[in-house]
Amino acid sequence: MAAKFKFLLLYFLSWVLFFDCLRILFLIYHSAKTKELPFSTIAATFWYGLRMDLSMSAYILLPVVLFVLLGLIIPFFRKPLIYKIYTGIVLFFVLLISICDLEVYDAWGFRIDATPLMFLSSPREALASVSHLPLVFILLGFALAFTLVWFAFRFVLKKIFFPSQARLKIITAVSLLAFMAILIIPIRGGFQLAPLNQSSVYFSTNIYANHSAINASWNFLHSLFSKGISGKNPYQYYPADYQKKIVDSLYRSGGSITQLVNFAADTPTNIIIVVWESFTEKATHIAIDSQQVTPQFNKLKAQGIYFSNVYATGDRTNKGLPGILSGYPAMPNTTIIHSPGKSGKLKVLSQLFKEKGYVTPFFYGGEPEFANIKSYLYHAGFDPIIAKNNFSAKDMNSKWGAHDGVVMNRVISDLNKLDKPFFATWLTLSSHEPFETPVPPVFKGKEINMQFMNSLHYTDQVIGDFIAKCSQQPWWKHTIVIITGDHGHRLPDTGHPADDFRIPMLWLGGALQQTGVSVNKISSQLDIASTLINQAHFVENPFPFSKNILDDATNEWAFFTFNNGFGFVDTTGRLVFDNVGKLPIQKEGNAGAKEMEAGKVMQQFTYEDFLRK
Repeated sequence: MAAKFKFLLLYFLSWVLFFDCLRILFLIYHSAKTKELPFSTIAATFWYGLRMDLSMSAYILLPVVLFVLLGLIIPFFRKPLIYKIYTGIVLFFVLLISICDLEVYDAWGFRIDATPLMFLSSPREALASVSHLPLVFILLGFALAFTLVWFAFRFVLKKIFFPSQARLKIITAVSLLAFMAILIIPIRGGFQLAPLNQSSVYFSTNIYANHSAINASWNFLHSLFSKGISGKNPYQYYPADYQKKIVDSLYRSGGSITQLVNFAADTPTNIIIVVWESFTEKATHIAIDSQQVTPQFNKLKAQGIYFSNVYATGDRTNKGLPGILSGYPAMPNTTIIHSPGKSGKLKVLSQLFKEKGYVTPFFYGGEPEFANIKSYLYHAGFDPIIAKNNFSAKDMNSKWGAHDGVVMNRVISDLNKLDKPFFATWLTLSSHEPFETPVPPVFKGKEINMQFMNSLHYTDQVIGDFIAKCSQQPWWKHTIVIITGDHGHRLPDTGHPADDFRIPMLWLGGALQQTGVSVNKISSQLDIASTLINQAHFVENPFPFSKNILDDATNEWAFFTFNNGFGFVDTTGRLVFDNVGKLPIQKEGNAGAKEMEAGKVMQQFTYEDFLRK
């Protein structure tokens, strides 16, 4: 029995070592970029990439464990030839992916994923796109590498292959089943809340260093089996020219712009964006036993500019962040953050302000690699990223991370230490399930709705304290704070699905030229990016899906998506459409054929853009 486990362990470690060799090859192949990295960073790519190497090696090992298990009762699986054939097949595809990845990275700037498969339906164009490459030498290099590594693996297999076993077969079988179960740990990347993803191996503000830590084979398979990567747009409604006509009409602009923020040329204006977890507009109207759910936020409305008719672009944080910071729409069944090769092409507000000399800290009490958020944050140039590991265990709830009050104090403390203008983003946490707070509940009841209301009430108090403390700082008079939700919430259920996507947005700060203003224009979370850079007098607008809310020529509308459907809101009413049933699930006001057409066009047009990224 021991010989079998020795074989499995050495086989597993052989693959880990092989993936280290492939990382060395990647670093050498892109030596011009590698030379720019300090040795400590190069070494870190191996350390941080180890989790992904272990995961991929565990995936490869799983069938081998099964073969060994079957070999206890079926003589066929005791033959070394079976393991050699399996190893040869796996090796072929791993090497093929890894060698293709070398050129893909040069051409596209991201590690290989399922994107190249999109071109297989057009082989002529695919061949034309690679015709400039030395294909003969690449094929020869592949053949040589495969041959050398194949013989190396054959040598290893010969040395470690186990003898037949006559006794203790039941104990061995149980042990092998337990071993297979244990492999789940390296496969998912450890015991942490979030399963392994690309963000798990990101560790640096240097994007090339992060890319070097990725295991190409793991990245390819993850992309292949993720949602939304078939390469085909499932939302085919209108021809391209008609789509463009409708989209152009929706994104009308060019009117007079109301200036609400003092972006003075002589004194840079600080920006703080508070992304409030699950902050639904519904909560601002609720009082339980005469106690408001968000009393602090409701008071602050009179001190700033309140946008009362804003809709989130999607239903998850990993859709809301690129919606707010990049003005990029949510996809129905996926998010652009899941594909760093795509999200890496987005412009981000933090990048634009960083180019103007701003410091760009990001604060979050949880794990930023959850839902692959960290890869987007590094691409966005956020530095530093303050997250769960920067807080004490005593300040954590049972599941997600540090409570909002703790993070709030860290935000104030860190901002006070800066000697440059800042573009800071704070993603709150406490109003996420399981809605745990460090204070006694205000609203009685164990129902999930009451727990959610209590969590919002806690964060509301934290936000009130945050603004009060900010207003005492010397930098306050040159600062604006934008408070909004990452997405809405299904609770409390109003029976109107569009309500679940409606979020509050409030601008505060000493840099505001007006206060006590309410903007009732129908708008989207996507519009924050364009509105902000227009207030800041940027010449170019790199956010094509974002409208300037304060441009009086822009149309009033908002578009959002959910699991497999969309919503469209304009001055005529609200329409929510289910793609599965092909029927509206909500129609309010006079919303009808025109809103249906606009929603279908936006869904088709934005998904096409996502596929092209």
